[in-house]
This record gives sequence, C-alpha cells and structure tokens, in this order.
Amino acid sequence: MRSWLCFILMFGLPVWAAPAMRACIDHYPPFQIITDDGIMGESLVALNLLAKLIKHDLVIKTSPNFARCLRMLKVGQVDVVAGLILKPKRQAYASFLPYREDSHYVFISRDPDINIEYYEQLANHTIAVSRHTHYFDRFDQDPELRKIVVNDIKTAIAMLAKERFELLIVPEMILPSIRRDFTQFDNLFKVHPYRFKPQRIVYFGFSRKHQLVIEPDMLSTTVEAAYENGLFIKEIETFTNEHLEWY
Repeated sequence: MRSWLCFILMFGLPVWAAPAMRACIDHYPPFQIITDDGIMGESLVALNLLAKLIKHDLVIKTSPNFARCLRMLKVGQVDVVAGLILKPKRQAYASFLPYREDSHYVFISRDPDINIEYYEQLANHTIAVSRHTHYFDRFDQDPELRKIVVNDIKTAIAMLAKERFELLIVPEMILPSIRRDFTQFDNLFKVHPYRFKPQRIVYFGFSRKHQLVIEPDMLSTTVEAAYENGLFIKEIETFTNEHLEWY
C-alpha cells in the first residue's frame, strides 16, 4: 500500500481531485455570454452551482451554436447542457432536471407597418426561428406558420435588418443584450405588443452517456431539492443584479 502511495505522489496524481462535469455553452446573452474576457451568464451561474452541489469541477466547452451543443450532448462529448425544454425526442439521449421557469417570447420586425397584437396575425408573415430551439407548443406545432431556420440570434438580427424575413421570435429577456450589440436597434426594429409566456420549466439536460461520478437517484434528489428551494433562481437573480448592463 505504501509503495502505491509513493508512486501516486511521485507522479503528482491528484487522488483527491473532484471529477469533471463537462458542459457546453454557446453565445446567447444573457443566458450564456462568451467574450474575450471570459464566460458568464445565467446558465453559467446555474451550472457552477450544480457542479458545487454534486461535488464536481465544471469544465466548459464553447460552441458556435446551440445545435452543436445538442449534438455533443447526444454523443456524450459533454455531460450536461443548461437551458433545455423537455421534449420527447430529446429524452432519447438525455435526462432532464429542472432549475428555473421559462421567460416571455416576443416578436421583432424591420417593417414598421407590421403589427402583431395577437397570435393569429403571425400566419401572415415569415418568421425566423433558431435551429433546434423550442418556443411554445402552439407555435412549434403550427403548420400554418412560415418559419425560416437560422443558426443564431446575431446572424438572425443581421438578416432581419436586410429584410430576409419579416419577423424574429426571441426570449424577452435577451432584448437588452440585443440592443447592446446592435446600437441602431430602436431605429431599425419594432418589438410587437403580442408576447407569450409558456407555463413550463427550463431544464438541465444530462447526456445518457455522461461521465459524472454520481448515482442517478442522488443526482435527481440533489438537483430537484435545489430547484424546489429556489437555489438556482437565487444565483440567477444575483447575477442579474450584478450585471445589469446585459439587461
């Protein structure tokens, strides 16, 4: 036993080190913010708390878009992705545990003559949606809507400015961040009166091929207790108060 201990110490293996929890993050302010100075955002503070609760070290892998994060989750290249909506197709490759409620969704146009006051008016216009993103059931499943898939919000705003489509759907919480990135936003675009808030939960998605060192029942019990006690939303509210420039 002593010789093995000497071997471990000699080669500097940190036998006491916490296991890694690999998470994928794409740039989607204020939920996920990737800058030259580092990574921050609501999802990151939730992931940091999650890692602390299950005694793992958080390892972030960045991605150019959300769709790639989902692919990495599916094949087990990461253990967890934050900010997911529970859908049956996703349950084939991930398990879901809650951490916050969903936000309102709003619609933006370049054309000031468009006016969306109620849902039925959406069918008259082309609408950009982010790839592999779920909004709310009626909208997601409506065959009458003409949707154009885009890779990310930044690209979508640039396309909207060129009138490649008529409407863009976004979470209301990210409007201040869009205004921050596009200084001419209020001169170019119109945010419409119609808004919708789904009565649903936002989840962590855990890959069914994850490498976390924790029993499934313990993981579920730990995360669900933290959600019920408001621990995740408390961390998110603290981030919001300390980073008002993103809101």
